[in-house]
Order: sequence, then C-alpha cells, then structure tokens
Amino acid sequence: MKPIPTIFCATAMAWLAGNTYACSCKLASAEANAPQATVVFKGVVTEEIVDPANKNEYRALFRPTTIYKGDQAPAITVHTRGDQGSCGVRFAKGSEHMVFAFQSGQRLRTSLCSTWPISKSYAGHTAEVESHFNQRK
Repeated sequence: MKPIPTIFCATAMAWLAGNTYACSCKLASAEANAPQATVVFKGVVTEEIVDPANKNEYRALFRPTTIYKGDQAPAITVHTRGDQGSCGVRFAKGSEHMVFAFQSGQRLRTSLCSTWPISKSYAGHTAEVESHFNQRK
C-alpha cells in the first residue's frame, strides 16, 4: 500500500469521526428500576441551573404532575452530570419528563438511563411505568 493514500485515509477517518460517549445504557423497565428508586415521578421542568458546588453538575427543579413513588411534594430537585459522556441529562425549561431519581448522599440523582421526555418516542416506556404503578394500588 502506498503511504500517501494510507495517510490520507487515516486522516480522513479521524477527521470525520463523530463524538463518542462513554455512557451506554438502555432504559430499564419500571419493574427493574422502581425498587431501587427513591422517587419516581412525571413532572415539568421549571428551572435548570449549574450547581454552584460543582460546575459539571446541574440541578433541575420539577413541578411534579404525578408522583408514583416517594413523598408528595410541590417541587422536586434532581441533580445530574452535565455531559452525556457521564450519562448526564440536560432539561429544558417547560419540558415534561418521567424521572426515576435515586438518593445519593443528600441529593436525588438521575441520568440518561433513568429519565426520558414525555413524547411519542417514549410512549411505550411511559405507559409501562403507569401500568406498573397502577397495578400496585
């Protein structure tokens, strides 16, 4: 093989490669996630801010519309990493999400693996959670 085409191909492959992330997960079922979760709720994001104690952390404040597990509260604060490579998830103000949050020290935490937006794309996951908790009533 000639060195010029080899160098060109290697350079092109490196340049064209997309972002890679260390986070790899599949959304677990409610049956699998619910026993370990501290709080499970559906809610609307009212605020997301950078955590002043750690610039790679975010705090999202939710107004829960349905609390499936955990104490009833008018607002729930959840922490997450700031980047997808660490399985962090960013929340847009006004968006609605299903959240499985887990106690970590004094904080409730979630990740890409345990939250999703309420949308047609995730309708099956949302219906499975609602069915799981409605059976428990």
